[in-house]
Amino acid sequence: MANLSEFDIIKQYFSFSRYGRHQSQGVLLGVGDDAAILSSSKTPLVVATDTLVEGVHFPSNFLPRHVASRALGVNISDFAAMGVKPTAMTMALSLPNNEPQWLADFSQSLAQQCEYYDIALIGGDTSRSPCLSVSLTLLGYTSDEAGSTLRRSAAQDGDDIWVTGSLGKGAAGLALLTNTISREEWPCDLAAQADLIESFNAPQPRLEFGVELLALANAAIDISDGLLADASHIAEQSQMQLTIQGDLIPLHQALLTHTNTQTTKRWVLSGGDEYELLFTASPLNAQVIKALSQSHQLPCHQIGRVAKGSGVKLLGRDWIESNAAGYQHF
Repeated sequence: MANLSEFDIIKQYFSFSRYGRHQSQGVLLGVGDDAAILSSSKTPLVVATDTLVEGVHFPSNFLPRHVASRALGVNISDFAAMGVKPTAMTMALSLPNNEPQWLADFSQSLAQQCEYYDIALIGGDTSRSPCLSVSLTLLGYTSDEAGSTLRRSAAQDGDDIWVTGSLGKGAAGLALLTNTISREEWPCDLAAQADLIESFNAPQPRLEFGVELLALANAAIDISDGLLADASHIAEQSQMQLTIQGDLIPLHQALLTHTNTQTTKRWVLSGGDEYELLFTASPLNAQVIKALSQSHQLPCHQIGRVAKGSGVKLLGRDWIESNAAGYQHF
């Protein structure tokens, strides 16, 4: 097949949101011009950007459909932590080559994800680069004119600390993908392996839960860099101390078969790539949060308490704070 130009790539693979219902969602002009045009809104605009680089945020030779699902899932997770639904996005895609099959698989997966989350791709850029990278910028509007969102800076003295889902799966999934584990130490069955790897390939952002949590929680963050690292962001921004009970942290079920508990605890505390929500809320809202958890069929666990002070304290028998810094971007 002849080498595709930048404009051929955009027209053939990334014009799936150009027409259709997205025009009624405020997209006046999308892919195909020098810039996109969105209609104005009475409510504030929320913007988030994430960049994923091959060999840094996902392994080399990662399947194109997983590059797409991972890139979008990671970005949407930021909106889930804010309690806001994204409606549109731009994409900067840098490619070592423009291999048609790779582009077809990537764009099909991206289109499916955009359809599922009802997000319009409205523009961006493609370029040649020695290294594959994907940068997505998501946009969405708050639900009211006051700009109500969940933030890292609003934890209150006496709040309960909660976490959705289970932890350790991100680092465990990556260990399986890169084959950096000992099968003798971890006799993980095939079904559990598939579940862990899928959680890395296609993170499931807790978007609908986060949007409903807006009325119940005080502060929130998505766990991308590790439980302790992200808890420290809330502590610092809120100028509070977060005390976490290690024995209450929900471990992914597959980690329980690992014979080296220090490895699994390291994955849980600082492995990152969880994309679960860590949030604080008044104890008065505990029953409502449990009911919300049940209605979404998403487990929520209370793992600690907020108090006056600073930093993060980890308590519990045999829990260690090594590697508590979490993932470092530089």
